[in-house]
Amino acid sequence: MTSVELSGKVALVTGASRGIGYGVAEALVARGDRVCITGRNEDTLKEAVERLGADRAMYVVGKAHDEQHQATAVERTMETFGRVDFLVNNAGTNPVFGPIADLDLNVARKVFETNVISALGFAQRTWHAWQKDNGGAIVNIAS
Repeated sequence: MTSVELSGKVALVTGASRGIGYGVAEALVARGDRVCITGRNEDTLKEAVERLGADRAMYVVGKAHDEQHQATAVERTMETFGRVDFLVNNAGTNPVFGPIADLDLNVARKVFETNVISALGFAQRTWHAWQKDNGGAIVNIAS
């Protein structure tokens, strides 16, 4: 993060119930921003929002590759906070390890859908909802 004052901005952070995504959300809230976090586990998301502060954070549960989840997350962020200045695409999956020559193509499709296509889907939705007319930033975290 830069030393730019972020207070009053809003971020949508995917895969943020724990780990790197939660750390990003925590840093943004500490600087005065508000966040919408997403993830697959509602209990973990609820706990994360409690730690972040319900006045500064909200959550939307769902799978990153689900287009309806993407739409709902952006819509709810706009409804609740009125803007989406930042998108942090942190959701990802890597369910297998081993030689790529042996990788099941259906697993490869799932990884690509979650790690690449879902990031593009969230980016398109935040662009059209806010950033096209107001600016903002998109950060893609990948492994």
